Amino acid sequence: MSAQPSLPAISETNHLPLAEFTQVISLLFEPTALLTRRIYDSRPFESYDQLLDRAAELIGDLSPLEQLEVVNAHPRIGERATNLSALSRVEQGTKSANEDAVLAKWAELNRKYEDVYGFRFVVFVNGRSKESLFPIAEERIAHGNKIKELTTGLSEMVDIARDRARKLQTLPSSSPKI
Repeated sequence: MSAQPSLPAISETNHLPLAEFTQVISLLFEPTALLTRRIYDSRPFESYDQLLDRAAELIGDLSPLEQLEVVNAHPRIGERATNLSALSRVEQGTKSANEDAVLAKWAELNRKYEDVYGFRFVVFVNGRSKESLFPIAEERIAHGNKIKELTTGLSEMVDIARDRARKLQTLPSSSPKI
């Protein structure tokens, strides 16, 4: 099992070339060149909190098509581990006793959600089991408000990034830097 990466100091991140800056942002958000470039162009930052506040503002300023690009960079809940980033694998948790049934239910919910809204379902898992999120997905599918749902999904992405930043800044110093 490889060690979880940690974030460099924000002062170091502010001076990274775009390729290395992209690696840092990809730890916080799933890889999206559009958002990364906008954040990169907004440097310097005094803290990761300030970087994420600016990211939230930038996301709000994107056109609806650009927002779709950003939200669709996020993996689907219940995707096979081979399709997930290392951090998403950890966040989506361990396999349950009925993993095949859970994954089948998520495939159905993801399909329904994407049929209704045209983009991926995003929720801040925050340690909850995949099964416990079924009612949240069902409720969000049922309300049918695309604008509200896109806003919710993007907000959840920022919440995920904030949680990742908090965790990746508090790792022991023996963790590898990216």
